[in-house]
Amino acid sequence: MKKMMAFGILMLGWVFAAQAQEGKVKGLMFGDYYYVFAADEADTKYSPKRNAFQFRRLYLTYQSDIATDFAIRFRLEAKDAGFAQGAKMEPFVKHGYLQWKKGLGDADIYLGLSGTPTWAVAEKVWGYRSVAKTVLDWNKIGSSSDLGAALKGAAGRLSYHLMVSNGTGQGPEDDHGKKFCGSLSFKAADRLILEGYADFNARAAGLNERTFKGFVGWQGARGRAGLEVFSRTNELAGDNGDDHVIAGVSAFGSLPLNAAFKGFGRFDVVSHDAEDTSDLLFITGLDYAAATDVHLMPNVLIESPAGRDANVQGRLTFYYKF
Repeated sequence: MKKMMAFGILMLGWVFAAQAQEGKVKGLMFGDYYYVFAADEADTKYSPKRNAFQFRRLYLTYQSDIATDFAIRFRLEAKDAGFAQGAKMEPFVKHGYLQWKKGLGDADIYLGLSGTPTWAVAEKVWGYRSVAKTVLDWNKIGSSSDLGAALKGAAGRLSYHLMVSNGTGQGPEDDHGKKFCGSLSFKAADRLILEGYADFNARAAGLNERTFKGFVGWQGARGRAGLEVFSRTNELAGDNGDDHVIAGVSAFGSLPLNAAFKGFGRFDVVSHDAEDTSDLLFITGLDYAAATDVHLMPNVLIESPAGRDANVQGRLTFYYKF
């Protein structure tokens, strides 16, 4: 109860701050009603006939220009704890940063907890984060935000996003190493974007992590499409010196059917060399735009981890923002 009261007071504080500083308060929410048609008997997260309404993401964001060259953002996130977990939704800080506009030449400098470049470009082209995370996010390869310093800018058709951070996402630092990551994207044509991404996370005891990714995306009036290929190496110095590699490919697309409806689909294949296995993910659905910022999206998700029965879900996903 005390946490909820503190949260409510914080919300009111944001509203007053927004009025005083001429900032903006905005929000985004999405979730589903889902029904599990089939699942593996050993799956503790899902079981056949399990169904529920759930919020998978709630954002409340305050942002403001506090000076001519400086802006700030503070964002809270909350989500459903999961089926039968017995815990209420509790917010945590997702973003909290100072942006120095053109702090280095024509590039902006970000200090604090800001978005990473790991899947930012691909997620924007995919356009259906409300339905599913992109392939790296789905497989927990990296984090969408991290605490550190970042540099973002563009030169002609080339855009860049470089970052040095703790490498622990929204959690506190847990070793002496730092994570270095960078994205270079090139607008090859008005609707075609090419991206290369790499990161190196220096971890304790030589358990370093390296990721490389290539992405091709198309955004047009008649649809969107993307192809993402990645390789993640987890160094295992204490395991006979053998590194573990996770590699995968994700292909997705969406197509307008009429003024209100779009169809979308995605297929992922991810291999784990340590177990010599591959996981599959298939998603397809319809997107109904009830209003500009209100969407209803019936969809089917089939997740097939190697060596286990497939998890088959039917979902009615809802999305809105303000």
